[in-house]
Amino acid sequence: MLRLTSPVQCLARTLTRESAVHGRTITEGRKVLLLYGSANRDPRMFGPDAEEFDILRGTRTKGRHLSFAVGPHHCLGAAAARLQARVVLQELLARFPRFTVAPEAGTFAVGHYTRRYATLPFTTGD
Repeated sequence: MLRLTSPVQCLARTLTRESAVHGRTITEGRKVLLLYGSANRDPRMFGPDAEEFDILRGTRTKGRHLSFAVGPHHCLGAAAARLQARVVLQELLARFPRFTVAPEAGTFAVGHYTRRYATLPFTTGD
């Protein structure tokens, strides 16, 4: 789910050395914008149906999502975020096993760099 709804959509960086990306050279000192939200939907990495949610995708594709970044910029809070999500979902399912979410009725918080719901209505199914 993080791949499709990357909490951090983009970050700006300054290149510390010349780099080649998809056959194009970018010189040292240039500013670049890393679009995680876009990269996480790249069909070259995640297949022609990259826009769709598939819980088994990770077993079939070569790509790893970038929602927590990689390398020296890997999110320090990634393990805590995964743990928090697991606990929240376990507790929610234990209390409301038939809950449903209405994403089309949700609203997103304002901002260009992060993507998060400000509201996300759900029903308990009871």
